[in-house]
Amino acid sequence: MKLSYDDEQLALQDSIDGFCRRAGTGPLFASDTPLPAGFWPGLAELGVLLLGTEAGGGGALEIAAAMETLGAHGAPGPLVGTFAATALVGPDESERIGSGEALVSVGENRLFPWAPVASLFVEIAGEEAWLVEPHGAIEPHQTTGNEPWGYIEPQRVRSLGSARHAMARAQVAAAAYLVGAGQELVRLAAEYARDRVQFNKPIATFQAVSHPLAVVSVRLNASRILTRGAAQQLDTNNRQSNDARGEVAAATARLSAVGSAMAAGYQAHQLFGAMGFTMEGPVGHLSHRIRQVGLLPPSQNYSHELVLNQLLDQERTAS
Repeated sequence: MKLSYDDEQLALQDSIDGFCRRAGTGPLFASDTPLPAGFWPGLAELGVLLLGTEAGGGGALEIAAAMETLGAHGAPGPLVGTFAATALVGPDESERIGSGEALVSVGENRLFPWAPVASLFVEIAGEEAWLVEPHGAIEPHQTTGNEPWGYIEPQRVRSLGSARHAMARAQVAAAAYLVGAGQELVRLAAEYARDRVQFNKPIATFQAVSHPLAVVSVRLNASRILTRGAAQQLDTNNRQSNDARGEVAAATARLSAVGSAMAAGYQAHQLFGAMGFTMEGPVGHLSHRIRQVGLLPPSQNYSHELVLNQLLDQERTAS
């Protein structure tokens, strides 16, 4: 199994990295508005929002490559929901999403991320997806990451069929974003530890500082391998097949990435001290993004159930 990105995927990452740098993504980028003007249309112009579709080309590996880079920049927006929705809706809705014209909200149990500013809504109900419309007013839900979430009463418009493939893509997208954000936290923390001097030595020379960062770095690399492996598995599997290995691999990668990225956030906050907890500081915005993406649909309960069912199946087969 080849886990490295090819030249086209690396070029995609370079394009996204350059765009994010020009846009000025950083600690205060989304402090005034959750989705700064020009950022979402810019991603649309790069073709990011249509990755994995017939119109946009590529697959789960391209989504993973893009999301790693977007995660490293702490990029805002309904990115995970976008990649889930374009695997479910028809060509017309997909074109509206991909052009940046329509912001999509993918939710479950009445809680819909980005609902207050969305114009398309997809509900995940068990293993089925529905195109829905809000019935009545949207009830705002406060989030730690300054993202506009809301509770709605979903009025179903039409069935979008099975949600399993779309949820697997969402798992890979979320895992890749978390890995990118976590690795950026480790990079920033290591850079700070190298430059900060105490007792006439860089604090990076102290084992109490360097060893925890090394452990987190190893965990993130493992999550990155799992994510790329899951993406390749999804690209290999036929969408209509009943082979659940790609779905389980994606769930495993997401669970691993949530744990390792949260651990990276903890170590970065410990290292930077009070400066690490301010949104104006170098790591606070990334830490908030990690927490927010970790809560996106599908839930971690869904991921745990997929992995547990596979383990039980393997145990029954072995016995």
